[in-house]
Amino acid sequence: MISRELAERFIERVSRHTDYNVNIMDEDGIIIASREQARVGQYHEIAHQIVRGTEDVMDTTGLHIPGVLPGINMVIAADGRREGVVGVTGNPDEIRPIAMMVKMALETMLKYERQQEQLRLRTNKKEHFVYLLTHADRSTFDSVRALAAELGYPEHIPRIPILLRTDGDAAALLTFLRSQPLHQSRLDFSAQLEDGHVIIFKTLPSHAENLLTEYKAYINEYLSPLLTPPENEPTKYPRVTGFYAGSIQTSFENYRFAYRHCRWLAKNVSSAGKVICFYDWAGAYLLAQVPGQELQNVFRIYVEGVKKEKLLQYYQTGKALLDANFRFQEAAEALYIHKNTLVYRYRALKDFLEIDPIAKAADRDFLQMFCEYLRETVIR
Repeated sequence: MISRELAERFIERVSRHTDYNVNIMDEDGIIIASREQARVGQYHEIAHQIVRGTEDVMDTTGLHIPGVLPGINMVIAADGRREGVVGVTGNPDEIRPIAMMVKMALETMLKYERQQEQLRLRTNKKEHFVYLLTHADRSTFDSVRALAAELGYPEHIPRIPILLRTDGDAAALLTFLRSQPLHQSRLDFSAQLEDGHVIIFKTLPSHAENLLTEYKAYINEYLSPLLTPPENEPTKYPRVTGFYAGSIQTSFENYRFAYRHCRWLAKNVSSAGKVICFYDWAGAYLLAQVPGQELQNVFRIYVEGVKKEKLLQYYQTGKALLDANFRFQEAAEALYIHKNTLVYRYRALKDFLEIDPIAKAADRDFLQMFCEYLRETVIR
């Protein structure tokens, strides 16, 4: 069916290039758009016959039918269906080629509109699919799988969610990513989130001998145009301020957890122009899941009577060293202090807790839990 809106837009465009009167009739033979505005809404019997019959072209010269003027009327077809009729008023011998061009132009416009509508519907379905994956509970996964089948997304292949934080145009960022050679349009799916971030569920090579050691290189290659845009044209590439890769999953039911891992990284870890991978922070994430009351029961005695300024310094020292894997120069630079100052503060922290996290893995775990306790109770 030809919509009235599309017909009116077409007549408006045609009117810029010809003085011939053009009418567009719907499948019921009603004129829905015309250069002669007074004819809109009138019944056109010939158009009705064309839509309901088998003839594609009818010459109305010499016919004395109410609402029908001399001219050429041609069927408008789309996907094998007779959608309506376009008529051009005038001498048939003169206007026949014009009528054919008008018919072809209208059919092309109709086809394009249908394709765009299908694209919009697919985009809406895909965005709904991503929403369900990231928010739905187990009770809705039959509908998730049904929608995945409709969109053509296979389930049991490894994918990793990548959350991109941008302060620019998220839609442009999505368009850019989908145009990249490593984006697999039939396997990867992506969407713009409510907060303006972008999420991509990136398919990983299932043939990789050791996926857990190779996935970082793969996603860094995928994101390389955004991580290191060419110096001579940096504005060509969308600006991304955070890159966060969650956990690898092979079941739709677990995607919401992988997305949750991305969100936790974005909240707790600075990206600083590089991809932050969840498995590098899994220990900190699991520690963060420990109930606050349990940490209170363990560490309350350590902080009683200690000034907040001192506890803040302990937290900053411990966290910087843990984040830098106890590389003192790197941790000192992160804190904007001299390395010797950091060494002094570390010794004070070490004596305060009576631990040696460099020599003992258990003491390192203890320090990590202490820093998490301080973050949750003292630093907030």
